[in-house]
Amino acid sequence: MAEEENKPKRYRRTNVDIQADIIKAAESLIKKKGFASMLVTELIKKARIEPLVFYNRYDNLSKFYDEFVKRYDYWFKDVLTGVQFPTDSELGYISIFKEVQKALQDKSVMLELLRWEIAERNETTVRTAMLREMHTLPLVNIYEEKFKDTGIDISAISSLIIGGIYYLNLHRERSKFSDIDLNTEQGRKRIENALEELGHMIFH
Repeated sequence: MAEEENKPKRYRRTNVDIQADIIKAAESLIKKKGFASMLVTELIKKARIEPLVFYNRYDNLSKFYDEFVKRYDYWFKDVLTGVQFPTDSELGYISIFKEVQKALQDKSVMLELLRWEIAERNETTVRTAMLREMHTLPLVNIYEEKFKDTGIDISAISSLIIGGIYYLNLHRERSKFSDIDLNTEQGRKRIENALEELGHMIFH
């Protein structure tokens, strides 16, 4: 009886705790393996749950992903919160690109989501890509108006810059690009400086 009383009590997780552990496990695995390579068995094991617990919540891994990525629906808007200048200003324009670069320069779920969108077409990847595009349109309209009648296609230029940031970060684990290593502080600083120079060139 005394031995029973001295045994440490086993912590019983609530539904909220279990869901948090599933999300945490998914984030860890996705950063390491990507969306396409993660297995549901790995997720269940890492979250320390029984298969039935997972399948009571989600029909399959695809359904889990569909819910999981909704956490990143407002990623671009969250990035903009780091911009300290008016978004329609020269410094604001530069800051947007620098904040996007900062958000992608480390291993992240968002970077893996971009990789998944490029590699695979499904309902989830199409929805996340289109939703992100929709969230950028108000900003696009602001700059379109600002550069109206200047002969500068600011939307096309901005698309090339954003696309370049995406690609450089997706590519960095394969090799250097133009001898720039984005895995180093020096490489990141060079890209940051280039974004500043480009922004100044566009506005002058």
